[in-house]
This record gives sequence, structure tokens and C-alpha cells, in this order.
Amino acid sequence: MASGVNETAITDVLEIGSRLIKSRTLFIGVIDETFSILKVLNQKGGSKLEEGLTLPLDLSVCNLVTTCDGQLIIPNTKEDGRTKHLDAIYETHIGSYLGTPIVLENGELFGTLCAVDPSPMDFSENEIASMMQLANVLANIIYKNQQLIVPEWEEKMRHLDKLALVGQLAAGLAHEIRNPMQSVKGFIQFLFEENEKEEQFKHIVLEELNRMNQLINDFLLITQPSAPKKEACSIVNIMNSTIEFLRSEANLYNISINFNEEETLPPVFIDPSQMRQVFLNLIKNAMEAIKFNGYIHISAKKQNGFVLFYIKDSGPGIPVSIINKIGDPFFSTKEQGVGLGLSICQTIIKEHQGMLSIENDDQEGTLVVIQLPLDNSLNEQRR
Repeated sequence: MASGVNETAITDVLEIGSRLIKSRTLFIGVIDETFSILKVLNQKGGSKLEEGLTLPLDLSVCNLVTTCDGQLIIPNTKEDGRTKHLDAIYETHIGSYLGTPIVLENGELFGTLCAVDPSPMDFSENEIASMMQLANVLANIIYKNQQLIVPEWEEKMRHLDKLALVGQLAAGLAHEIRNPMQSVKGFIQFLFEENEKEEQFKHIVLEELNRMNQLINDFLLITQPSAPKKEACSIVNIMNSTIEFLRSEANLYNISINFNEEETLPPVFIDPSQMRQVFLNLIKNAMEAIKFNGYIHISAKKQNGFVLFYIKDSGPGIPVSIINKIGDPFFSTKEQGVGLGLSICQTIIKEHQGMLSIENDDQEGTLVVIQLPLDNSLNEQRR
């Protein structure tokens, strides 16, 4: 829930709206640099919309509300010239649409209150008037709550500034530790060569030094990520090579890995080594979650100017009590885990202007979704 929004109050408003309007789905969308769904109320058979869904403004029907005078009323989205070209209409089952702007007391456009349904339908005058009244109520609730949380928000920002400073100091310390460690490693190798009787300890010592060095490198990748060295390449080939690399280990634990490319994907402008690291971390995480006897299904497709990868496993899923901590640096559920793998993946995807989400699947296991832009890759190639 966005800062400054009373979740209970807006849920009550949506529930009132569901009794006044025959549409099976009501939601509140926030319009900023992108469009995102803040809260949704879905009745049985409603549209396929979820809280947190984000779309570029040019692909969102809600953005059309900002270009019209008052409400946007579309009885049949698939025949209306303003919306029939939007893929999101078909994918989320929006057959009819009634959108009302939420304008705050200071004149700022916060977003939209929307009533949608999979079926085309006409909206009555009472429904249209009710939506306008509910949007005004929401505007009042949101504006007052924003005014109340300003001091709290400023305190949080000061706290974040302190954390950023600590992060910078820690990254500097990691740099200073890494350099003498290389010297120590070299001298240890020399000493063991002089004393062959202690050969059995050489492997242990060097392995631990390498592990410490890798930990430092991983930490630096999160705090000071290197810019990706992008080139146009086949991301499908990268996924296939990663799967083949892990195939023997997967077979050892009776885990099947299947990859389905739903359509031919164009070359994407990415750093191939960084993207291979992302795929490797995520698939190994899935294998470790399954342990024995299971499957990993991977699929890829194009959607709304993005390449989407779905990695689904048959493991036990993520406990609800810790799902919000997944991806936090140094948080791990593994006995030998350091807790940097997913943080590194998120950092790399962010550096590629993409998004990575992790959630429990509706049926079983965990679903990881990677979203990478296609448009940026094309623009970079033309330069």
C-alpha cells in the first residue's frame, strides 16, 4: 500500500462501490511515471487484475482518463478505437471500462477509480454518478492521510540517508579487505609448497579464502554494481546454455528442467555474463528448494514491449512469514547460505532497466518472473 493511504478506508470505498455498480472488478490505479494498481476488489468471474500490476503509461487504458474531460466510459473496449489496440485489454479480460480521475484537494491527479468487467456493458447514469462521488471520497481520504504522514516520511528519509552512508563505508572496507587477502593467499600457497607434509590442509585453507573473496565480490556487486557491458545477443541461447550446464546436477537429484519458448524472441541488448549469472542463481535456488524429485518449468514470451521469463518450481514455496524478506541482503533460509544471490539478481536486472518478482504460485512452489525491456535494446542497437 502506498504511503499516505489508509488501506481500511479505501477497501470500504471499493466494497460500497461493488454494491452500487454491476461491474465485477473495481480498482484504484496510481498514475505517476508509470501506471500501477494500488488496490483491487475482484468478485467471482471478474477481470484478471492484481495489486502491484505495473504498466507503462502508453499501454494503460487508465492513462486515457488524463486526456479526457471528466470520466472515461467505454462500453466495449475491444471495439472502441482508443483501446482495441492495447494488448493489456485482452490479457486482463477487460471488456468494459468506467474510469474516474482521483484529483486531490491541491489539484494533483493521484490516479483513477475504475470499474471493469470481462463482458461489454453499458453503464447507467446512477453508476456513473456513484463513481464520481466515490472518487471524491477517495481523494479526500488520500489527501488527508498524506498530510498526516509527512513528518513520519521525513524521518524515514533521514534514516535511509544514514543507511546509505553505512553502505558506502562498508563497501570501502570491503575494498580494503580484498587487496590484502590476495597477498595472504599468495604467501599461503608459497608456504604450503615448502611444506608438503601439510598438503591436506592446503585445499581447506585456500577453499575458505576463495569463499571469503567471493563473498566480498558479491557484496561489492550489490553496493557498487558495475555497469553491464551490453551487446545484442540471444537471451534464449543464454538460458539454454545455463540449463545444459546444470542438467547433470539436476539429473542427480531427479529434477527435470523444461524450457518453453512460446514465440521466437528477438535479440536483446544485455550483458550476457551477468544475465547468465542471474539464470544460474535462480535455477539453482529452485533446485535447492525442491531437493529431490521435482520439476522446474521455464517459459519465455514477448508482452507489451518486454521479454518475460517465468521460472516455476515444484518446491514447498515461500513461507508467508518471510516472503517480504526474500531478496534482502544477507537474509537466507539455507544453512550454508549467505543471502546475497537474489540481491545480486535484483541488482543486475535493475541495471538492465528490468524487474524481478518472486511469489508463491497458486498451485505449488515458487514463481519467479523476469521482465526485460525490448525497446531499450532496439534503441541501443541503432546508436
